[in-house]
Amino acid sequence: MSSPVDSIATPLVRGVLGALSALGIALAVVVVPALAAQVAGSASTATALDAILIGLSILVLGHGGGIMLSTGVIDGPVTVTPFGLLLLLLVLSALSMRRVGRALRPVRDDGLLRSGALRDAGSALGAYALVYAIGLAVLAGIGRSSDASPVVTSAVVSGLMVAVIGGLCGLLWSLRREPTETVPGVRVLGLLPAPYGDVARAVLMAVIGLLGLGMALLVVMMLFSVPAQAALFDSLRPGIIGGLVLTLVQLALLPLVAVWALTVLLGGTIGVGTSTGISLDGAETGVLPALPLLGALPGPGDFPAAIWLLMILPALPVALGAVHLVRAVADLERRERIIAWVAYPAAVIVSVLLLAGLSTGGIGDGRLVHLGPQMSTLALPLIGVVVVSTGIVLAVLASPLVPYSRGAVGSLRARVESAERSESTGESTGRFGRSRRTGSGGDEEGEDHEAERRAVLARFARRGSAASAGSASSAVSAASAGSASSATSADEASEADPDGAQDPSTDPAPEAEGTDPGSSSRRRSWFSRREDR
Repeated sequence: MSSPVDSIATPLVRGVLGALSALGIALAVVVVPALAAQVAGSASTATALDAILIGLSILVLGHGGGIMLSTGVIDGPVTVTPFGLLLLLLVLSALSMRRVGRALRPVRDDGLLRSGALRDAGSALGAYALVYAIGLAVLAGIGRSSDASPVVTSAVVSGLMVAVIGGLCGLLWSLRREPTETVPGVRVLGLLPAPYGDVARAVLMAVIGLLGLGMALLVVMMLFSVPAQAALFDSLRPGIIGGLVLTLVQLALLPLVAVWALTVLLGGTIGVGTSTGISLDGAETGVLPALPLLGALPGPGDFPAAIWLLMILPALPVALGAVHLVRAVADLERRERIIAWVAYPAAVIVSVLLLAGLSTGGIGDGRLVHLGPQMSTLALPLIGVVVVSTGIVLAVLASPLVPYSRGAVGSLRARVESAERSESTGESTGRFGRSRRTGSGGDEEGEDHEAERRAVLARFARRGSAASAGSASSAVSAASAGSASSATSADEASEADPDGAQDPSTDPAPEAEGTDPGSSSRRRSWFSRREDR
């Protein structure tokens, strides 16, 4: 299968054209403000050519190179890199190579790399980096003057660095595509093998968070030092155009000072000249350039001990990246997880040290020869912050410590709840037993009352029975004594009751009802009447 790109010369040509376009835009970025400042400076004796030469020197500085000054006021090398301009040049290189990568069409419609795609991309990137570095060296040679002379070798090296890093990012960016119904999406970091893609993503999150933290601290310091910055700005009297150029210069230096602020937050020390230093312990500064941005630096003096608590802030983005990494590699094998856990803190430490190293420099051979972080004071606290933050996250999320602690706490809670349930059950059982004993006592008392009542009734019944028996015996004796006289009456009574009904005196029902005292009195009166008859 032949490559859609007709010739190997096509990637080379595209790389060359991309380098020339990127260099042209970068040149315009630095030369136009210099010309504007030259036109606005009515008191300046510099010509337009001088402004262009100054712009070329700034271009070399922006790539990370150096220039030699011999102005009489400042003599010696200038190696301070304006990070804002460096970031802009990297973005320009990435955009240029992104266009080249899309023109080469390295990915087929089915989402796979076409045949020869890597060869074409490598050829384009090589041509781009070579032409870019050579072009920057030529511009550095053109920019030489009696007052400022860019260092050509540093221009070549820094130009290669910017071209390769920016161009590679642009090529990877060109491979990115959104997913469709038939073709899966492609992500730049997803092209890396596991677990390095997840490590790169976590490191990027941590480094961006750290840089954002340094920038936030710098903005806060600038807000608190607005009067001092305004006084410095008024003392320069730049005018409208000059004020705009001065603002652009400060914007180019703003990320550099943010890295310095991050260094202080991490526990390191930054120098702003010979025998000076700013750290969490205090500040010792000297004479600084009349740049309004530098008015945000603290004045000489000691800081309170509580300021060391600010070292907690850099641990937060590092811990956030570690949390993302642990969750991303949770499904990988143990060996790959261990590689990711070890590679993440090492990559964060190397990245921060690299940024801090690039932010160092100097202006001339005098008092400002040492500017930026002092690397010997940064390495140890940086390692401590990164390793401790990552270790805590791994101990919480990736080790059995937390599940074991949760199990122990759950077991203890279960035992406590079981003891509480047993205690509550025993109390309820005791209350139920006491209530039953109280209820049985009441029943016994009721039974005692009932038995007493029955005994009283029985005594009344026995008394009634005795009275009935006495009445009956007296009646029989009286009847035997007057049997002759009462024979006629008995016959008449028996004739009067043909059914043989018993006499009420012999009826057992009244005897059973002997509990009524009135019944015995009625019986006595009846017997009395019977004797009278």
